[in-house]
Amino acid sequence: MTHMKKILLLFLLVLVFFNTSIAQKDKYQSLFIYNFTKYIKWPDSYNSGKFVIGVIGNSNVVESIKSMAASKKKTGNGSVIEVKKYASVDEIDNCNILFVSQNVIDNFEQIVIRTGSKPILIITDTPGMATQGSIINFVEQSGKIKFELNKSNAISRGLMVASSLTSLAIVI
Repeated sequence: MTHMKKILLLFLLVLVFFNTSIAQKDKYQSLFIYNFTKYIKWPDSYNSGKFVIGVIGNSNVVESIKSMAASKKKTGNGSVIEVKKYASVDEIDNCNILFVSQNVIDNFEQIVIRTGSKPILIITDTPGMATQGSIINFVEQSGKIKFELNKSNAISRGLMVASSLTSLAIVI
């Protein structure tokens, strides 16, 4: 095998591994998001009708969430799951969970203002966001996906977090 073919093969293997890792990350994040529905209590006014999971920005996690929602169909409390993709901050409306993609994180302050004090579980996956208004922020530690939890942000939005979820989180 020539030197150029070896380099090309190595590049392709790295590319496949990288794409697989990203797909795995999206899958794990969507499973985490679904499981959060079991350990967070929304006010009664947000428990009627469909349970809306919104995603703002360009993230492959939206496809993983749609796939997960199609297989699970309902949340832990029995509400039907609906997934909405928002292209801009102005499109954000009432949802139970809002996942903020990294590519729109520059608009995070506007997102926090737009959602006000509504009982929306804001989830990010950008370092430092749990101290900037996010309630849950995905982080990677030692090659594993974990999450930070800002309980005071949850409380200020009227969300109650189960102690069993808190015990799994990196509390901020």
